[in-house]
Amino acid sequence: MPKIKVNLVLTAAQVRDYYRGSVRYVVATAEDGRTVQLPINLLHKYISKDGIRGRFLVTTDKNYKFQKIQTREGSSETDEFNRLG
Repeated sequence: MPKIKVNLVLTAAQVRDYYRGSVRYVVATAEDGRTVQLPINLLHKYISKDGIRGRFLVTTDKNYKFQKIQTREGSSETDEFNRLG
């Protein structure tokens, strides 16, 4: 399955905009230069009082449909994450 490495930094104010419904997706540039669009609901468990900040590994199916997202920290795929780039 394809894997995409993404670094996200969203401020608390940006996250509030998502919660207010004015924006439904986070658009980011992957480490390999691709543009990635993720529904904000996939990131809810990563929201802190400061927003969202971290390195994520997005797994998709062969058609690039979302399968799962993980952070590098605490991931069982940490070694694989490091090998991807």
